[in-house]
Amino acid sequence: YGFGIYLFPALAPEMIKDIRFTYAEMGITTGFVQAGFLFFALVSGLLTNKVGAFRIIKTSVLLCTLSLLGMIWANNFLVISLLLILMGGCAASVWVPMVEVCQKYISPIHQGRALGLMSSGTSYGVFTNSILISFFLNDLGWRFIWIATFIIVALIYLCAFFIFRAIERHEAEVDSQSTSAQATSIPFLEKIRNLPRKTTAIIMLMMFLNGLSCMPFQTYLSSLLVGEHGLNIEQSASAWRLIGFVGMFGGFLIGWVADRITVRWTLLIVYLLLGQSTAILLYAEITPVSIYASSALFGLSFYAIFGLVPAYISHVYKNNTAAIVFAFGNIALGLGGILGNTAGGWIKQATNTFEGLYLIILFAAIGSAVLSIVMRSEKLD
Repeated sequence: YGFGIYLFPALAPEMIKDIRFTYAEMGITTGFVQAGFLFFALVSGLLTNKVGAFRIIKTSVLLCTLSLLGMIWANNFLVISLLLILMGGCAASVWVPMVEVCQKYISPIHQGRALGLMSSGTSYGVFTNSILISFFLNDLGWRFIWIATFIIVALIYLCAFFIFRAIERHEAEVDSQSTSAQATSIPFLEKIRNLPRKTTAIIMLMMFLNGLSCMPFQTYLSSLLVGEHGLNIEQSASAWRLIGFVGMFGGFLIGWVADRITVRWTLLIVYLLLGQSTAILLYAEITPVSIYASSALFGLSFYAIFGLVPAYISHVYKNNTAAIVFAFGNIALGLGGILGNTAGGWIKQATNTFEGLYLIILFAAIGSAVLSIVMRSEKLD
């Protein structure tokens, strides 16, 4: 996410000067990127047990690396769009198999912290982007930024390749054989039928509400602050920097809490923080203090949510079903995000305010908190 999908909007104004595409075309491409994310999430979930989580992750990072290389030489917007769609899809196909890797190689008592740190990865990428853009964009141009990110991701790919290969080599032969036999002995449709219906339905609804709340919160935050409350661009940017800074540590911190009080109760806390962040924007006087408080709470909750949900799935689902459930959950997440972003634009146009949208976000956060109360404890086997 950090390199590619989140880097492109920051470089778009400079790229437009050379390649001459429109913001309307950008909007269309963003929709296709979301569709690519949904498609890759589903496919990676279905293939994880067949070809192996490590193989999918390595292939995805390689494709992302090659896509960044292509952005260096891209000279028309069609090529750029295809590369962005591929990068968005690779982000999904890296993330979905991660629950199987975490489940297999990381002790349950550490999974909250591990997946929390992984979910914070985006913020590290965005932070790196801000440094590259600040120091090099004006002097060396936007193509150099893509070169730098290509080099970074290529190094990540090389590290992943050798580390994963070492893990696979040292894995016990008998464990490898038994896992393979188990994965192939249960037909896919039977795995679907055997999923716990109530728990799976709660997770699907929760991830849909995550998309409905978190995605439009980010999409329209700057428009709300600048367009409705009269803040300037610098103040809005400061809010975003705080969200990213808190996110760099929030995922791991909340994951540490989850490893001690269970993921379920930590989700309740996080959704209440998200609701409080939204309530501040709706009902508090908009001042620098209230904006920073809302931003900090959102950064703490947003990055934690996307680590806690897969951690819960990893605890609850066994027999190579975690990736399948997470794949369908990511589809629900994407659909919620599409609905929330679409509704936000319609509400603004119809009422000339984002108040209705952020009320929906508040209710979605409260609904997610209720779901976290009624969902089964991951301590139950």
